[in-house]
Amino acid sequence: MLLKAKTMPKSRYIGIYQVKQMTKYQLIYEELKKAILRREIAPNQLLPSEKALTIKYNVSRITAKHALNQLVADDLIYRIKGKGSFVKLHGTSSLKSILLVLPFSSNNELGNYVLGIQHMLKNTTWNLLSMTNEDFRHLSYQQIAKNYAGVIYYPLELAKEFPHVLELYQQGLPLVLLDKALPNSVIPSVVSDNVGGGYLAGQYLQDIGKKRLVFYSNTNFWESFTGPVADRFMGFIKACRLQKMPLKPLKTTKLLYEKEGMDLVTYLSDNRVDGIVAENDIVAYRILNLLLPAKIQVPDQIAIVGFDNLPLTAMSSPPLSSIGQDFFTLGEQAVNLLLQQINDPQAIVDRNLVVDVKLSRR
Repeated sequence: MLLKAKTMPKSRYIGIYQVKQMTKYQLIYEELKKAILRREIAPNQLLPSEKALTIKYNVSRITAKHALNQLVADDLIYRIKGKGSFVKLHGTSSLKSILLVLPFSSNNELGNYVLGIQHMLKNTTWNLLSMTNEDFRHLSYQQIAKNYAGVIYYPLELAKEFPHVLELYQQGLPLVLLDKALPNSVIPSVVSDNVGGGYLAGQYLQDIGKKRLVFYSNTNFWESFTGPVADRFMGFIKACRLQKMPLKPLKTTKLLYEKEGMDLVTYLSDNRVDGIVAENDIVAYRILNLLLPAKIQVPDQIAIVGFDNLPLTAMSSPPLSSIGQDFFTLGEQAVNLLLQQINDPQAIVDRNLVVDVKLSRR
């Protein structure tokens, strides 16, 4: 049961997500994992054997072994040949709250990572709360460490927020970055395959016969060429290069967001653009609403692909194709990385997990 913490009034309680039907392997895995995460099983305690699990759950030995192997992969148990599986040493902190830091008071603008996070924490003793980046920025390490066992952090402007984040990490706070990663950083992160998404978008436009493409962005990623939008752009460039697409429109992409008053319709017409990859769905929808009054047929004359696969892409007229992120898995994996740090404070968890994306054609 998830309870609202009383210690930090600016935290916002997040409700419970109903778990979907699970396979037998997932059922074994989830029940053992929850027992470990509830801290009901002591460190170095022997878990039920594969044979015992096959009898209890009426499954094959391969299924039982698969569940135990997944717990090993999650760094929650270790196996000794000839003796069995044992719970790894995990943290002794009495704190029961995990903090999710998001740029906005509602996570709808970013995609629903919360569902995956809740799925991982359901029926454990962990509480999930959220706070905006602005509120979080004013908290000291002592304030955070006093109230939260760990933090999942979505940076809005990583370059500006990094000094605070790095200080917290150096102090030993269990921490996971969500959506953005630092090159060669020891801070663990979970991100979507944005390069792959940019490539999929560019390739799709070519597959439907589009020959002059642009990448449209309101995010000024040119200064550092880091972050999700930069990765999407580089994936797009890769798709264009492999097909030897004309590069003239690409050279003027920078103007598209440096000059907000620029007549986009005129620019597209002058350059005979017939395909646009937008940095996200909000931008794609805005472009659509500029093209339709100008009597430009979408997608016949100009096709548009966005990112995030938000509901508005399916409800718009015409509907828009989009690169969908697996927010559920992103949330799940963020919790996995965070709990590894909480359960073993001495562990160096520095993985940068990349989650696949998927093109929704409309």
